[in-house]
Amino acid sequence: MAHKCNICDKEMTEVDDVDLKGFKIRGWRCECGNTHSNSDDVDVIVKFFRYMKKRKELSLFKTGNSLAVRIPKPIADLYHLNPYSKVIIEAKTKEIRLKVLQ
Repeated sequence: MAHKCNICDKEMTEVDDVDLKGFKIRGWRCECGNTHSNSDDVDVIVKFFRYMKKRKELSLFKTGNSLAVRIPKPIADLYHLNPYSKVIIEAKTKEIRLKVLQ
């Protein structure tokens, strides 16, 4: 989709590295330096931050001999996770981290 710059009226280039609150999202960049963010990606980030303001505590549940945790939809959407996504788990003292594999 063609996207014109609102500053210099030139055609903008589609990019996937627009920085928004530390997250890289899709958008458009002009040679004049102006950037536009993809509104769908902005909506995902807004939903993520709304979720994080309300609730961070999750419950574990038993599945077979293991414990599991559900990843809330706003977080799954932000990181483009689906049932086939691959993650790495890291365990440290009083901390568990999941890293998404690209």
